[in-house]
Amino acid sequence: MVSSLHRQQSLSFINNNRAAVVAGPVVQHQIRTFLAPSRTLFAANTADVDKGVQNITDLFMVARDELEYAEEARGSVYYNDDKETARQAVQETLDAYNVLLTDLDDAQKLDVQRKIGLKIMELKSQLDALNAEELE
Repeated sequence: MVSSLHRQQSLSFINNNRAAVVAGPVVQHQIRTFLAPSRTLFAANTADVDKGVQNITDLFMVARDELEYAEEARGSVYYNDDKETARQAVQETLDAYNVLLTDLDDAQKLDVQRKIGLKIMELKSQLDALNAEELE
């Protein structure tokens, strides 16, 4: 059993880099420090948030195009592949959006949701409509 003093000496936390360095063999692990499940201790700078929003906007445009291609391919031999490509593009966009939100404080989350939240909901509903039409 490792004593708490030994554990305390073995781990040193560097808050500004959010990294834990383990003594002994050189091993470094990135950790995330949370105040609560929905709030992080840090706020991303505006430039990083803007880059994230731009990346998601670019992914949104690709996903929307893929949804249109799938819709145009309905009834053709290409439909299933185009629909799967569209589904993957939408999922990639949703994943990027969710990752961005997890790295922001509450005020930044609201700002991002105001900027691109409707686009995200639009993608979800377009994919749902594509799937629903297939069931009819």
